Amino acid sequence: MSKTIEEALREVRISELRLEVGGAVSPDTPLAEVYEVLDRQRCNAVVVCDGDSVIGIFTQRDILYRTALEAPDPATPIAELMTPEPFKLRLDQRVADAIHAMTVHGYRTVPLVDGRGRWLGLLSSRNVLRYIAAHFPEAVLNLPPRLNQQLPSAEGG
Repeated sequence: MSKTIEEALREVRISELRLEVGGAVSPDTPLAEVYEVLDRQRCNAVVVCDGDSVIGIFTQRDILYRTALEAPDPATPIAELMTPEPFKLRLDQRVADAIHAMTVHGYRTVPLVDGRGRWLGLLSSRNVLRYIAAHFPEAVLNLPPRLNQQLPSAEGG
């Protein structure tokens, strides 16, 4: 008997997903350099680390909300623009834990750390969606165009 999506997500560990390495920068990294890292790594966030400890995150949302309207100097240290003390997950946690945190708190990207709090990479909502699509293609392909849409009757003959 095959597992449902819900059962799989409650059992599968984050370490089993294809994850993003992403970029890590120091707190004194200039904004212009952070943009270069985002572009070069093709990621939607950088983790700000003091040594190997995560102290902040700078995401696409931060670009929109903290830099687009105010246009800070490109030399501004990322420590002045980052989201400090971001929520973090460990590789041994379940994917369901990640989905819960992302849903409840509105996160799209979460730093991943080891048991000692050292940065390992990033988990994005895209990683979770790719896992679901790869392991449950029939369920994904049969979703209605709008997630809240319910058909009054089965279609077909």
